[in-house]
Amino acid sequence: MKKKKIKLRYKKERVLFSDVLPYELPIIFSNRYFYRFLVKNGVEIDIYSEKGKIKNTLKWDKDIDEGALALLAVIFQKNFKELKNIDKVEVTDNLKSIPFIYPIQHKPTKHRFLSLIHPANQIKVVEFYNKYKDTILYLCSKSNFSMRYPYKVASYIFYKDRLHYTLLGKKTDRIEMFFSEYENLKTFFSYQRYTNIYKFYEDYRYQRAEKKFSKLLRMDIQSCFDSIYTHSISWAINGGVTSYKDNFQGNDGSVGELWDKMMQEMNYNETNGIVIGPEFSRIFAEVILQHIDQYVEYQLLLKGYRHKVNYECYRYVDDIFFFYNDEDVRIVAEQLFQAKMKEFKLTISQEKTSVFERPFVTDITKAKIEIDKLLEESLKLHFKDNNSSINQEEEEDIDILSTDETSIEINEQRLQEVIEISVYFSMKATDFNKKFKTIVSNNNVEMKDILNYTIARISIKLERILKRYDVIYKILSLSLDSNTTRNKEIREKKDRLEKILSRFLFEVIDSVFFLYANSKKINTTLKVMQILNLCIIYLDNKYIKQGKKKEGINRFSEYAREIVFKKIRDEISLVFQAAPLDENVQLETLYFLITLRSINLKYQLQEEELIKYLRLGSDEKGTEIQFPSLNIISVIILIYYFGNINSFFELKKNLIEQTLERTKKIPEKRLRQSAEYIIFALDMIGCPYILESQKRKFLQKLGLSRSNFLSIKKYMKQQKFIFTKWTGIDITKELNAKISQEVYS
Repeated sequence: MKKKKIKLRYKKERVLFSDVLPYELPIIFSNRYFYRFLVKNGVEIDIYSEKGKIKNTLKWDKDIDEGALALLAVIFQKNFKELKNIDKVEVTDNLKSIPFIYPIQHKPTKHRFLSLIHPANQIKVVEFYNKYKDTILYLCSKSNFSMRYPYKVASYIFYKDRLHYTLLGKKTDRIEMFFSEYENLKTFFSYQRYTNIYKFYEDYRYQRAEKKFSKLLRMDIQSCFDSIYTHSISWAINGGVTSYKDNFQGNDGSVGELWDKMMQEMNYNETNGIVIGPEFSRIFAEVILQHIDQYVEYQLLLKGYRHKVNYECYRYVDDIFFFYNDEDVRIVAEQLFQAKMKEFKLTISQEKTSVFERPFVTDITKAKIEIDKLLEESLKLHFKDNNSSINQEEEEDIDILSTDETSIEINEQRLQEVIEISVYFSMKATDFNKKFKTIVSNNNVEMKDILNYTIARISIKLERILKRYDVIYKILSLSLDSNTTRNKEIREKKDRLEKILSRFLFEVIDSVFFLYANSKKINTTLKVMQILNLCIIYLDNKYIKQGKKKEGINRFSEYAREIVFKKIRDEISLVFQAAPLDENVQLETLYFLITLRSINLKYQLQEEELIKYLRLGSDEKGTEIQFPSLNIISVIILIYYFGNINSFFELKKNLIEQTLERTKKIPEKRLRQSAEYIIFALDMIGCPYILESQKRKFLQKLGLSRSNFLSIKKYMKQQKFIFTKWTGIDITKELNAKISQEVYS
């Protein structure tokens, strides 16, 4: 189906959708409702320089709801009474904040530390982008080496016409419809040339370079974001360290100074290192690295080495690819990069510096080729004596992830073809797992290097297989009871196909979790969740039988669903048993609770399983369960999973009480500065799974009165949520949006 190109109105606040949050957050957590809050109440920060000092003024609509104003007081560390009867206030001294830093698995023995910045700083980023977007684009357009840089403000969205009009015809929250207009804008800016580093390997530029040059130098900047000195943005913008120090005094209100200050504020006034995770940090780094690119290219030219003639250089964020023939140019270039990086307090990693000779085929590339062959053999739907009436066009037109309301032509001839056709799958988990291990061993690669790729390919192939399968299965389902003379025959065929599919999905899930066991990373978890969700949605959704009364027909029997859903539950339980919660590795496996929450109650984990997984102990008296040190994202996921399920009531109660208890020793001022606590407290206000008295306690910690609380409570009836969407989650939509935003892997 053709996609329609729609131009969107410019909304500066859409920065919040894409550029301020780390990718590695649960799918239930986003800025959609925070965006709603800002837009509806006209909240913005004016950034300006006055007498050599940077000033920030917070503004809002004059007719703002009292509850919304109380929320602003919380976010900006203000007394509510200060904000009454005015529509702006200076917040220059209220933007210093403590980011919420949480670890994720990066390597088997190494973690990455990501940052979720304070909501006040998020609002400032919105205004900074709005005011300096053209300057940012200019500063990111200078390098001939860069492969990933912003080149224009993103302005278009693509969607299927049918889907769009289907959405319009359904009762839904109006704000959700508005979100749907923006959901495909993955970043505030559009990017040249590659959104993902692996696209470079398949591109003509890489292949052309391989034809021209016999050698490749690969370099990586060591701990790039951790090492960036915030003041260096002014150096890069103003011609380098020496030029800046000789000609500029600072306090000039320039974009460099403003940018420097903003990056410090959101990181508790730290100048060494920038927050890791958000897209705006990559852009900040890109400006600095583009200056270094320019310097190296110019110096090489002075020495007689021309880009695209004597060498070709490509940089993807902090990864550098340098193609050459003459060893002399490699030596000079490497020295130039090292010297200029040092000037900017950066270092080339010697450990990750490698030289390759043509052909530039890595062991990982070889392994991926063999994996593609294995998947083609293993994940396959076979039709014996296939008929032309079951064609590709029909396959592509089927949307298996939603309730099917489309009609399908069924006649006697076609029904006969379907009954006669032989359908089978070739997937066997034990064989697949053995062959996969052999590929890993023969190509001398680590599983972690190819797992994301493999699981992503399985997801794509599985969806295609289900589409092909559904062409046949749907005809049988819709024919049942409509053709009473052949009901027995139809039912027998349908039952056989049902068993074949449920067994196939069982085998796929088995192999997917075998792969996952070797690399429990968030990226991998999300891809596994996508496969599980595909199985769940396909088995759970209904066909709509056309007629005077549209009748919903279950796609599959309870028996078929039981085989697959129990397998999903058992595999997640095994993951939890094999990898109990660790203080440094919390989110990677906890995310699976979101998947479990989407299926029938009888497939949920037992209380004892969760107690063991969470490493819960008892207090000194042995009367109360004690939770380990959990970060706020982990607590949010657990509360979401517990919901209002009776069997988890005591666990949830203890979790909330202990979370409150941990805040007692923290001064109010520090709590207000803490992104972790502010975000958590705001999320609890909209949570339908905790008591009103508990919500009030979270806000009391921030100095809000009872009347403030009542105002906020009233306001939240229309606002609903702030960050976490506690109810009505469309897992399919959220997973697809999340995975499509993935950077680096």
